Amino acid sequence: MKTMFKSAVCTCVGVMLFSGLASASSVVTTGYPYLKELPYSGQGDIYGDVPKGTKLEVLENTNKYYIKVRYDGQTGYISTKYVDNVPSGTTPADNTSNAGWEKKADRIIADAKRLIGKVEYKYGENDPRNLEFDCSSFTKYLFAKQGISLRWGARIQYKMGTPISKSQLRKGDLVFLSTSKTAKLSGVNEIGHVAIYMGNNKIIHALNPKSDVTISDLNSSWWKNHYVASARVIK
Repeated sequence: MKTMFKSAVCTCVGVMLFSGLASASSVVTTGYPYLKELPYSGQGDIYGDVPKGTKLEVLENTNKYYIKVRYDGQTGYISTKYVDNVPSGTTPADNTSNAGWEKKADRIIADAKRLIGKVEYKYGENDPRNLEFDCSSFTKYLFAKQGISLRWGARIQYKMGTPISKSQLRKGDLVFLSTSKTAKLSGVNEIGHVAIYMGNNKIIHALNPKSDVTISDLNSSWWKNHYVASARVIK
C-alpha cells in the first residue's frame, strides 16, 4: 500500500493513484488505528481505536494519509497506513475474538438500556431479584449475564480489568469516575463510581436515587472533570 502513495508527477496523477483505495467499497484494518476527529496528524480529538480485522465502508477519500469511515456509530478519520483494500465481491476473514467481545458488549448495553426506569438505585445494595443496585452491583449484574464475573465495588472492578487509556475506549469497557467525596483522594482511592462505555462518548450507569439508571455524556463538564480511569474486562 505504501507504493500507492508515492509522490506523483502532477496533482491529477496523485489523485488517480490514491483513488485505488477509495474505489473499493470497503477496507479492512491491518492494525489498531485511532478514529480521529480531523484528518491531520496531531489535530482534533481521538474517539478511540478500531480493532484489527474490522471491515469498514469508505465514506470519503479525504487526503493522502486519511480516509473517512464510520465505526461504532461514530464518523471520523483513520490513517491509510493501517488498512487494506477489500476487493469487490470478497469478504475479509472474520476476527472471531473481535466478534466475540462486540457481541457481549452489545448485549450488556442492550440489557442496561432495557433496565432504564426499572432499576431502583440504592447505595450499598446488590439485589437482582428486586432490581435494586448501586453503580458497581449494577455492572456486576449485567456482566454476570454474559459469563463475566466481577466483584462488587468500583475500585475492585478496576483492579480486575486491564487498564486502558481514555482514547482506547470501546463499547463495553468500564469507566471509573470520582465523586465529590473521592475527588480529592489519589490513585485508585479517587475512584468512587463506575459506568459502562456505550461508544460515541456515552456512558450508561446506575447513578443515584434521583436518576437511577441513566445515560450520560462523558464529554460533559462534570464527567470530564471527574474521569479517573478506564479498564477492559471483555476480552
